[in-house]
Amino acid sequence: MEHTQSQSVRQLDLFRRGGKRSGAGRKPKGDRALVPHDTRARVTRHTPVLVTTRLLALLPNLRRERTLALLRETLAAGADRFGFRLIESSIQSNHLHFVAEAQDEIALARGMKGLLVRVAKALNRSWERTGRVVGDRYNARVP
Repeated sequence: MEHTQSQSVRQLDLFRRGGKRSGAGRKPKGDRALVPHDTRARVTRHTPVLVTTRLLALLPNLRRERTLALLRETLAAGADRFGFRLIESSIQSNHLHFVAEAQDEIALARGMKGLLVRVAKALNRSWERTGRVVGDRYNARVP
């Protein structure tokens, strides 16, 4: 009986390489867990999106009069871009809440990125500092 190559050599699946595995990935650092990299909900131009983003710890309070006025100007300037529209905003001491509309997920991502970059630059200029301002990814929820 003649053996062919495919009959005589077998690969044992003891060690898998790559793919989804339990315990894989970057571990959360710090006291609070990061926003998970889960698939975001589907966004259409008919669905409002509730967005929350946290600032890094130990930054000044956002509700100081001067900072609050600056944030209102900055949010108004970046409120309608890239198929993204900011409907409402709520400024808390260390985080921001938004109600937004976007044409799709890409428009939401581009609009939020542009808005948060604008906010970070304005706050850094005001506080006479450099570096990161936004602590993590934004959390978007479609009601």
